Amino acid sequence: MHKRLKIKTPKFNSPQEMVDLIGNMVESIEEETGRIPDAISVVIAGAVDARRGIIRSSPNLFGGTEIEFSKMLEERLGKIVYIENDATATAISEKIFGNGKSQDNFLYITMSTGIGGGVFINNRIYRGSLGMAGEFGHMVIDPLGPVCGCGRRGCFEIMAGGKGTLRIAEAMNTYAKSPYLKKIPPEKLEARHVFDGAEAGDKECIRVIDKVVENMTRGVANLVNIFDPEAIMIGGGLSNSKELVVDGIAERLQEELKTMKRNVEIFRTNQITVELSPLAVVLYEKEMPSFNYERIIREMRQKIAEKTK
Repeated sequence: MHKRLKIKTPKFNSPQEMVDLIGNMVESIEEETGRIPDAISVVIAGAVDARRGIIRSSPNLFGGTEIEFSKMLEERLGKIVYIENDATATAISEKIFGNGKSQDNFLYITMSTGIGGGVFINNRIYRGSLGMAGEFGHMVIDPLGPVCGCGRRGCFEIMAGGKGTLRIAEAMNTYAKSPYLKKIPPEKLEARHVFDGAEAGDKECIRVIDKVVENMTRGVANLVNIFDPEAIMIGGGLSNSKELVVDGIAERLQEELKTMKRNVEIFRTNQITVELSPLAVVLYEKEMPSFNYERIIREMRQKIAEKTK
């Protein structure tokens, strides 16, 4: 049985509050359908150690670090719970349902307010030692650039993400000169408006997006040189402007690679692939399980404790 639940909430007061909400929703579905799921997967925007079932941090959901979220929800529901970072989950979904089916080595890049992603190497997801691989947004592409939220200068996401787009527009005085943007109240301006303006033919918006895509291509070229992928899948809100972003990067990439040119396919991620990411996480773990040593040890200790009571 597959059922996808999307939780929309500004912020939880605690991890337990989120556990209770998910637990109540799962139990409600079980009562309505009479069917019991084999496993639960939770896809989270934040730093996740999937092997240990731990949320390292997720400031957009709740405070705190090193939260044993899988354990908390498993104890509530009595079944295995997988957790995964949202970008990594989409990379897994690309492998199972999308353009990554026939690729052993590929990257998924999400371009939105920030920039992140997931990495497949030799047909396996690469999570890194702490589960934090794929933080593409914090790769420096201009050491003299503006300060990023991470504290470094000129990171990929501050130069090419949604916030970067608005910063470039402000630096180029685009708001004052663009007929398209003048129609939008300043307090409501978002990066998508600049992309919409460019698609509508506004010359000032086109100048901004040209610079943004130049920065995007520089970052993608760096990733190509590091990982040597067969393909790159691009998703996130900014990829909705496919002709400007995805096609624009594809057109500029070989020139940016200079003498390191190579064949790399560029795809836009299908939204359905994103929607199926929680299911993909479970299918992937069942097919290629990650040995969760901490969970195994914990279960062994619990069994020993029960026998010695």
